Amino acid sequence: MKTEWINTKSCQFLKLSASVLTVLMALVPFGAPAAATAQNTAQLSGSPQQTQGPEGSWLYTVTIPGYAFQGIETYSTGGGYTEADQLSFNPLAVASAGHGAWQMTGQQTFNLTYLNLTFDAFSSGNPTGTLKVRQTTKIDKSGNSYTGSGDYTYYDLDGNPIPSISGTFTITAKRIVVQAPK
Repeated sequence: MKTEWINTKSCQFLKLSASVLTVLMALVPFGAPAAATAQNTAQLSGSPQQTQGPEGSWLYTVTIPGYAFQGIETYSTGGGYTEADQLSFNPLAVASAGHGAWQMTGQQTFNLTYLNLTFDAFSSGNPTGTLKVRQTTKIDKSGNSYTGSGDYTYYDLDGNPIPSISGTFTITAKRIVVQAPK
């Protein structure tokens, strides 16, 4: 009888432990939103983020000789990057969203390299090659704006550079911060 009682109690304890573990595992995903909320609270108050890296989303303006356009970009923790801009949707020269990588080079400076796939036009959508953008950037003391410069090179389908449509640019950007609705 005593052995049966111990086994019954052990089984009940194991079932209770499994139930508690299941509940705890279900709560783990809620830790990430809590961390994001803490970061967003800092941004709402206007204080700079603890990190002076580019992580987050930005609205940028690029200036090349004789032309300026805007875009939006997101720098991911760990070095990932995505962007889309107004120039990418020009009816005569279409490009995909950009994907690339960034790396800190100093306390408030970083380099960025990304690629776009290029096409001849909306109507036909024939591939024409790629566009590579390389940029060096300095984030200001607030952590909410940056300036930079770089170069862009178009490549044909065989990977040969096309110098006639390649060049240099300058860029300025403002961090997109969380704002409560009015």
